[in-house]
Amino acid sequence: MEPTRKRTPSDTTDFEREQLRFFLGREDVAEKLAELNPSLAWLPELARMKVIQSPTQLTDWVEKNFDDPEAVREVSANLGFFDERAAELLEFRLNRKRETLSPVLEKSWRLIIRHIRSPRRGLRMGWFEIQSRVKAGEGSAELIERLAHVLRPQPKIGKRISWYDDDKEGEALSRPSDLMSIDYEVEDGVTEAEVLAAWPKSASPEIEQRLLVGLEEALEAALLDALEMEVESNLGYGISDTDVPSVAAHPQNEYRSGFLPIVRVIAEVWTRLAQKDAPLALPFVKQWSLSPLKMINRLALFAAADRTVSPNTAADVLLKLPQGLLFFTNTSVEVYRLIRLRWREFTAAKRTLIENRLVEGPPPDWFRSNADVNMERSRFDILGEMERAGLKLHDQSKSLLMQIKKKNPKWGLRPSEQAGFHIWTGSGDSIVGSSVKLQNIPADSLVDEAKKLADKSDFMNCDDWRSLCQEDPEHALYGLEAKAKIGEWPNWAWNPFLWSTLEKLDNPLSVALVGNLLLKFPDKDFHQIANSASHWLNGKAKVLEDNLLWPLWDKIEATTAHEPPGAPDA
Repeated sequence: MEPTRKRTPSDTTDFEREQLRFFLGREDVAEKLAELNPSLAWLPELARMKVIQSPTQLTDWVEKNFDDPEAVREVSANLGFFDERAAELLEFRLNRKRETLSPVLEKSWRLIIRHIRSPRRGLRMGWFEIQSRVKAGEGSAELIERLAHVLRPQPKIGKRISWYDDDKEGEALSRPSDLMSIDYEVEDGVTEAEVLAAWPKSASPEIEQRLLVGLEEALEAALLDALEMEVESNLGYGISDTDVPSVAAHPQNEYRSGFLPIVRVIAEVWTRLAQKDAPLALPFVKQWSLSPLKMINRLALFAAADRTVSPNTAADVLLKLPQGLLFFTNTSVEVYRLIRLRWREFTAAKRTLIENRLVEGPPPDWFRSNADVNMERSRFDILGEMERAGLKLHDQSKSLLMQIKKKNPKWGLRPSEQAGFHIWTGSGDSIVGSSVKLQNIPADSLVDEAKKLADKSDFMNCDDWRSLCQEDPEHALYGLEAKAKIGEWPNWAWNPFLWSTLEKLDNPLSVALVGNLLLKFPDKDFHQIANSASHWLNGKAKVLEDNLLWPLWDKIEATTAHEPPGAPDA
């Protein structure tokens, strides 16, 4: 159970805050903070008051809160107040208390300390220092090691922001990401385009082989780290799927970072090496295929689509892939690509073996519920796409596909360019997913059905509601209106709706209906959607009538100015 919530700056008056500033100004700040032990939400306020002169003054105070999940949330949101010396002191104190902390809290504090210690040069010095040497074609072990380090994504933590009401008090914490946001970023913000443009195409095969080894080691280390931080998964959807929609060059990779640069550089350097010296390139394919890491398997699938790889080896990559990854996570993007490009070259025996796996479908235990339906849909998608692409299927596959179509006549395939992509980002923030599941649901049960789908979603299929908001905002709005009529205002549904429909919902009557509903939204709960409402209002201010615009403006202003502790920022 979490400690009783302490008073935060939002619970006090200006006079009380001024009293505190005066009091701390006359005392030993470090000693007094540890003695009083206020909420760590006071960190920004104390900095504003200028009572903190050194980050080391904070360490005794933080130590007294090592067992408080709320302290993790506050410190991860205010990391700029700490420095290397403070990190050293915090680590020393944490080592003394490690036996008394839960694994989640200890791991969280370790990550915070690691983040504080990580260099944040901000001037792209790592890449700047080696760029000219890369362009010159130098292939020394030292340079390759530094380039791999530049491209290796490192953990970046901050305040956890959620649209959904999943931070309920009393619920067990299972991983650090329940308390903070955890991303992986390339420190210098280097892109794959920069590195590939600098890396000389005339580099010798031996140098490119060494580069691939160095980059692969860096990628594996980052993936293992992300697995330990529990933001990556070798079975389900993880951070590598978010960062890398496609291993091959693809418009869906636009604006992605994190794991994308190193993966794309590995893919393109391997392709260049395969053209120059196939015997040096081919061992990577078998090695990647046997890796226990999903992202490395995706590199094998990408490479197997290249015709320097024999048809038998390419087919074996598909046969060795874990069963579920034929269908789920962004691995399916590479699966579809490989099948589309190489299927006709596979022997009849290999095709039969692969088709048997596709007919078998994903493992039932990968689903939380409705395994039969989800397995059926998974097999329908890939076999249907193969049929549409004109690929030869054996009788068992054709028979199964015909049965599924007959049983589910309303099912349709995604557009061919989206085959294999479970989430497709269009212009702006548009996401095309599985909204078809909600399109024919009556308004009075629409939101409840969306919640059921979200609760039982598996891996990539978690954006049905947002997809509906994008594709049919009027229907989503009527679902929210039906909920409002019975006094229910689910913030988990309102937040995505307000962000996703800003450009899509332009009917004046519908815009007015949204405004009216927001005004009726219960004041006690409005803080949960206030920032989303502010974003929506900013985009619709020119089309809203004054009788809606200004009352809604006042409501948002009153809420955000006195936001209760723990209210979401988005």
